[in-house]
Amino acid sequence: MPMDKRTILFLSIFVCVLHACPLWNWVCSSKQDSVEFVVRSPHPLTNADPPIKIDGFIGSAPEGEMVHVSSICELPDGRLAAVWYGGSREGAKDVKIYLATCDPEEGISWTKPRIVMDRRIASKELNRYVKKVGNPIVFADSEGQLWLIYVSIIFGGWSCSSLNVKMSSDGGATWVPSQRITLSPLINISQLVRNKPVLLEDGGFMLPIYHECLGKYPELLYIRRQRTNGCTPHLKVRVASGRAFIQPSVVALGSRSAVAFLRSCLEDKAVAMTVTRDAGTTWTKPVTLDLPNPNSGLDTLLLSNGRILIAFNDSKNNRDNLGLAVSSDGGLSWIRIAILEHTPGAKYSYPYMIFTRNGKIHLVYTWRKTRIKHVVINESWINKRMAENLQMK
Repeated sequence: MPMDKRTILFLSIFVCVLHACPLWNWVCSSKQDSVEFVVRSPHPLTNADPPIKIDGFIGSAPEGEMVHVSSICELPDGRLAAVWYGGSREGAKDVKIYLATCDPEEGISWTKPRIVMDRRIASKELNRYVKKVGNPIVFADSEGQLWLIYVSIIFGGWSCSSLNVKMSSDGGATWVPSQRITLSPLINISQLVRNKPVLLEDGGFMLPIYHECLGKYPELLYIRRQRTNGCTPHLKVRVASGRAFIQPSVVALGSRSAVAFLRSCLEDKAVAMTVTRDAGTTWTKPVTLDLPNPNSGLDTLLLSNGRILIAFNDSKNNRDNLGLAVSSDGGLSWIRIAILEHTPGAKYSYPYMIFTRNGKIHLVYTWRKTRIKHVVINESWINKRMAENLQMK
């Protein structure tokens, strides 16, 4: 039966209102002011610091489930928080996002993981149907607020994903409801997150994200502090064009300079690098490095004396190993210092690293898709491994 004019008018108004909020958010977020990166100098290294390397796992292996895509951060009180997702398989409707915490002063014993997000919670908080959730990252901002940014999908696969944010002011004990991050006034899909943000001097942050629909693009999302009018200002910048790179890992080297390392989807299968000298507004054309990459995730971290640490799958063909390498020239050349994992047929993937205030480096990664592994090292251990490797050459 054809609709009457009143019904058509009502539906038209409803559709306009439905799109008005995303459009308003996009308009009030479209201006980018000058920004500066926060470059955090690592804990001063002294001769009294003995080399350390501690290995452990976060939680027990869930029966009949896979786990994947972990991240870790330091809370204002010195504790650690980690998140990841788990379910029957990647992209399944039963996938849940878990959170656990740890007090490093008492060892690396983690609390029992608890669910902080699943498709039902996301549907309720976002007021929209959510088919599945995935890829979470957790970090604390300059005021100690804990952020959880995660992916949700209402239909299709990863190419139809959107980004959402939850925040906690008590270290993850309680959370405010999720909000969708609007990156387009029209089709707000195909945005994913993977690596840690770079903090900005104004209290905001630059978050590495990527796009996977009709192309593969590494991007950066600048998010500022909440304004009184309820609009969260942000700007999205594309790092490289084409269909070649995703999942940027960014290292700030100065207030306006940074280097990004990219997961490569090219046939030559190697890590790529690009540089900015204007706080991310423009980037150089990506160059291929002498570091194999089997189209897999990687992460980087700034060490003392301007050195850069990278965790990556050191192979062109598979993810059966996970290694560490160090660069002393801004990422152009590398010295391999360790093989953390190497088991033919197994998979070790998606490393994520942070430097805590006490000088420890915490690395988490997917261990054989069944557990999240947690490794703690320091720069004394890195220096020892570098010296040993140089002596062998």
